[in-house]
Amino acid sequence: MEKNHLRRLTLVWDSERSSVEPGVEAMVLESLQPHVDLQLLCIRGHRGLSCPTWLGDEFAVEALQSLYLCDVFWEVFPSLGKAWDLHELKLKHIATIKEFIIEKSFCMLTKLKLIGLGSFEKWVYPAEQESSVDGDFLPPDAHMFPLLQVLIIRKCPKLLGLPFSNHTVSPDWFPKLQELEIKDCPEFLSVIPMSWIESLRHVIIQYVKLLYVFEYSKSSDRAKLDIMGKGDLHSLDEVLVFDKETSLEILTLGSCPPLELKHLLTLTSLKKLIVKRSDDLVGPIGGQGDVEWQLPVEYICIDNLNGNIGEELTELLPHLPKLSKLIIRGCRNIKKLLVQVDVQQTTSEASGMVGGEITAAAEEEDDGVLLFPAHLSDSLWEMEFNSCPELVLVDPPTLVPGGGWLKALGSLQRLSITFSPEFLSSISFSHHIFPASLQFLEIAHVKGMRTLEPLSNLSSLNTLELWYCGEDLKCEGLQSLLTTRGKLNELTVRGSPRFFVGWDPSARRVLEGVEGGEEQQTQLVSSTLRELSTDDATELLVASICSFLSSSLTKLQLYGSLSAAIESFSKEQEDALQLLSSLQHLELHSFPKLQQLSAGLHNLSSLKRLSICYCPVISSLPNNGLPKSLQELDVKSCENQELQQECRGLLGTIPRIAMD
Repeated sequence: MEKNHLRRLTLVWDSERSSVEPGVEAMVLESLQPHVDLQLLCIRGHRGLSCPTWLGDEFAVEALQSLYLCDVFWEVFPSLGKAWDLHELKLKHIATIKEFIIEKSFCMLTKLKLIGLGSFEKWVYPAEQESSVDGDFLPPDAHMFPLLQVLIIRKCPKLLGLPFSNHTVSPDWFPKLQELEIKDCPEFLSVIPMSWIESLRHVIIQYVKLLYVFEYSKSSDRAKLDIMGKGDLHSLDEVLVFDKETSLEILTLGSCPPLELKHLLTLTSLKKLIVKRSDDLVGPIGGQGDVEWQLPVEYICIDNLNGNIGEELTELLPHLPKLSKLIIRGCRNIKKLLVQVDVQQTTSEASGMVGGEITAAAEEEDDGVLLFPAHLSDSLWEMEFNSCPELVLVDPPTLVPGGGWLKALGSLQRLSITFSPEFLSSISFSHHIFPASLQFLEIAHVKGMRTLEPLSNLSSLNTLELWYCGEDLKCEGLQSLLTTRGKLNELTVRGSPRFFVGWDPSARRVLEGVEGGEEQQTQLVSSTLRELSTDDATELLVASICSFLSSSLTKLQLYGSLSAAIESFSKEQEDALQLLSSLQHLELHSFPKLQQLSAGLHNLSSLKRLSICYCPVISSLPNNGLPKSLQELDVKSCENQELQQECRGLLGTIPRIAMD
């Protein structure tokens, strides 16, 4: 190919070469002058002391559109003042660059990458040789990069910021920028206006001064911002200017100072707020006089906040009329939860007393009280409390018959209370404490529960999960959730060894005191439960219970954590298992000493999937075989080679067999 037709040229010197002769390498590069129409040039590993003249003062590649310089040792760099058609410039691993000259010829530049420039400290504008990153000499109307769309800066340890006065970004100087990436520049500091951020598609700033992460992204349906600060970040104003009402919908703050009122008032489109590993959620948000303000926030998650979060959240919640999901995790300083009753449910006289008494009750307490405003009863759909070790649900003074506890949250459908052992410690379990609207309820590592009677009003409950709620917890009250008065489909009970003890869901007990014909009686004793997961296997497998569940239960998971010593199921337990005529999925998990499966498995005529996990002593399948309905056999976690070998012999007879 003739050099006149060359459009792309890459010149590479071996980085591992044994000897370097700078003078010779300079002469070689000088002699490799390309044709004037060259469009892309890449030079890598050159050890000459200056750039070739055809790339410097005697610029001879005027059609050049892309220039990549990597690992060169030049002390004299090209000014590129004549590269009027340059679209892309990449400088990488060059230790000698101390300043970057912003040429007027960069008017066509669309992509700029500066990576691994160990000495790079400042930007210089050629019209004012004294101007730099902290100079006020830049022309106010200067468009330094009028077409730049992508700016990437990485591993420039001395760089102080972007080329703006007082570290504050001017949108006019990057009018077309869409992507900004700055990483591993420990001295870098720029204060970015929200108005400029929203003109970009993606911003990622990591491991710079004051910040671990600053990431903004925008798609067709939403805009979100994540900020994770360092310990010396004292105000969000040090990194972000809230200069206008924003379209931001998702904001995540980690290890950051609190949101101030002036910040909140700009977040007029915010729907999701996440604050974690910080001291405070918000600063004082008074000071607006009689001016009412509200935010459209629908979701809040606060995680490991150390300040007076109860008071701050109590002050913020009245301004969030659309809040539907609230997650509180690891907030040790929230100690009491009170739910304000909707005063419209009372008489006018009682209304004033209710609101006043609740407010007074909150004010009289020490720090740590979280008061839910009454409007949450209409908006709050999902709530989670996790790892709040001192949090206690408190019944406020109320004149509303049957009100109090969490019952006032009449729209609540999902509730999770985990690793908050004192949450129910002040509860009288003779009362209902949760709203009848609940469809999902998870309670884990919470003390004080003895029966399920306080849940008996949950006629809409579909899923109930009880994890390690004490050895005394029994299933008294469960039956009302499983018959025609309830809708419970999924039940998980772990860590309560007496849960099923003595439960006899017989028809006589269900129908006691009930009048009606045979059709009504049959309907009343039908179970709604479809999926059951428990480690109380020995107490569950009794004839009365399995008979009650036989028509509905399709999935059963039995865990051996409470039956570690069991070697085999009794005949009564095996017979009870066979009563589950609707069972489609059976899983045995973590029975370390169980030696054999139930001999009557073949009688489960609806069984489609059998899973045996971490049962190392089971060495064979039942002598009577498996049900003909079986479509999947999973023994891949069973750890017994004899069983694995026997299952290999069934390949082709069962559609799916999972083995090691």
